[in-house]
Amino acid sequence: MSNGAQPRSHLFSGLLLILIGGVFLLSRFDPALGIGHLFRVYWPVLLILWGVAKLIDYVAAQSAGRSRPPLLTGGEAALLILIAFIASGFVFHDWIRDRYPDFDFEMPPFHQSYTQTRDLPPQTIPAGAHVDIETGRGDVVVTGSDGPALSVHAVESASGRSESAARDLMKGVDVVLEQTAGVYRVHPVQKDNSRWAVGVELNVILPKTASVTASSSRGDIRITGISGSVEVRSLSGDVEVRDAGSDVAIEMQKGDAQIARVAGNLRITGRANLLDVANVSMDISDVSGDATLDGPFIGTLRMRNVAKAIQCTTPWATLATNKLAGRIEVDAGDMSISDFGGPTRITARAKDINLQNAAGSLDVSNRYGDISVSYAAPPREEINITSDSGNINLTLPSKSSFEISAVSRSGDVESDFQNASLKPSRDEETSRFIGKFGTVGPTISIATSYGTIRLRKSP
Repeated sequence: MSNGAQPRSHLFSGLLLILIGGVFLLSRFDPALGIGHLFRVYWPVLLILWGVAKLIDYVAAQSAGRSRPPLLTGGEAALLILIAFIASGFVFHDWIRDRYPDFDFEMPPFHQSYTQTRDLPPQTIPAGAHVDIETGRGDVVVTGSDGPALSVHAVESASGRSESAARDLMKGVDVVLEQTAGVYRVHPVQKDNSRWAVGVELNVILPKTASVTASSSRGDIRITGISGSVEVRSLSGDVEVRDAGSDVAIEMQKGDAQIARVAGNLRITGRANLLDVANVSMDISDVSGDATLDGPFIGTLRMRNVAKAIQCTTPWATLATNKLAGRIEVDAGDMSISDFGGPTRITARAKDINLQNAAGSLDVSNRYGDISVSYAAPPREEINITSDSGNINLTLPSKSSFEISAVSRSGDVESDFQNASLKPSRDEETSRFIGKFGTVGPTISIATSYGTIRLRKSP
């Protein structure tokens, strides 16, 4: 009979090695398995195995009269750290592949990428038909034509340890054109459960009179020359729409947007929370209707020549104005708008705001930034400008008439407009400039907590 400590069973280590080894072995036969995806989604299985193994160890120790085994041995901890390090590499690889399918990230033990093309037989569709184009991973390119035919050119891509292995994966994907309830659908069909294993780029030429819905989870979308309505859904990728003859609606999460020459209304909405949105760039020009931007978009915005109402609701500001004959430019610290109509309302934070050639009523509120406003013609409607912390400059034509109340609580008030009815005053740290100038004119209200107010006169 031995008085020494009896060896304890380390069942968890064995089960863990069997499970991980099995997953890696399966990935050798099926590269589409997606080890990174499995670890991201099913990692709680490791906790279940750990609990089952420890429960078995405890029961066995009790039956044998041994002391309770430790919750985690040094060897098990080292094994878990090693597996976590390897799994992180696969997770990062799959994350890059899913979000940036065109990014070249193939290195041992990962695979090389191969492509093949296929063309569907052209099909004549009626004028004004609706075409729905969708792919999971890949670009969508749509071009309007004068002819009545719908044609599809597909480019499939897959990664494998050899070209034959990649082509075996691509055999599991088909591209179909089908008609359901009057809608023509173009999309890939996965014959197996290979998640994101095969990317499918769709290049579609169709009658320009059609209306189009285009969707891609991982890829760019480009649509040109469609006179019907256009709807775009993009999870991660750039969006480009040009020469649209009707309304355009875009729902996107990540990527840049370039929109030009829209004959109808434009609406761009976001799909993600702010923490999940990358820095984006939006370039919008020549919209004949309304332009609406609503979502957790951060980054740069350039907007030119919008005929009707503009409404922007973003983390950096809310903006509403009318008839933009000039341009809007917004970046990380500045907002500039020129040649726009009213009524205009702006609420911003941590932006320096520069408004040139304003017209109509104006209501601007800013926190932690300067405000500069100029009118090309004498204002005829109410002006309200407030800043929690910043300077305010207002420039008006010399022939303007107005009634003004300008208050700076911890700064100065300066004015080029002087007459007997204007009364500057100072009370401790607060400066005021109150009164009338000219005949009948609109009310101007300006206030800042920390900054100087300047009322300037232009020729």
